[in-house]
Amino acid sequence: MVRHSNDDTELSPVKTRTITLRLRLPRRWRRTEDGAAAIEFAIVAPVFFFLMFVIAETALVFIAEQVMDNAVFETARLVRTGQVQLAGWTDEEFRDEVCDRMSVFVDCTSGDFFLDVESFPGFGSIELNEPVDEDDEFEDEDAYDFGQPNDVVVVRAYYQWPTNRIFGSLSLQNLGNGKRLIGSFAAFCNEPYGSAASQCN
Repeated sequence: MVRHSNDDTELSPVKTRTITLRLRLPRRWRRTEDGAAAIEFAIVAPVFFFLMFVIAETALVFIAEQVMDNAVFETARLVRTGQVQLAGWTDEEFRDEVCDRMSVFVDCTSGDFFLDVESFPGFGSIELNEPVDEDDEFEDEDAYDFGQPNDVVVVRAYYQWPTNRIFGSLSLQNLGNGKRLIGSFAAFCNEPYGSAASQCN
């Protein structure tokens, strides 16, 4: 006959290990981090790439505007000092000079580029119309007027920069045709080149 004792008896090593594993199993599940990096990347990646794309798109527009500013400033100086007038430049020659200075970013051969030069008797008489019409198309360019000594001259350049969709309908466009109008202008008084006396107004 087998007697059963009510006294506590020690568990065998095998049973003790089994119970310990059962108690620790949920804790091990809680500490498991396999795949956490992939999940975190999946959450953060769309936002990261969105910001990178916005920064790149904005930087391109900013650089293009700076290049256009430099081109207008340099060619406007040729007008201000009378070099264009004395050399008898044509409209096409002046336009080519501007375009050569920004050909990396601006395509002057397309209908997306606009350039005009107007002269006025004084700064107070400057009147400039919008370069685009209600359909976001450029107005026809007037004949370039480089002015005479002491005339006030305004050189304007505009370009319709093609934009990309950043997210859904979000983009950098400011025109209805999906492009962004960027531009630069220089207003100055021609120097008294030749025998003219200085009398800028």
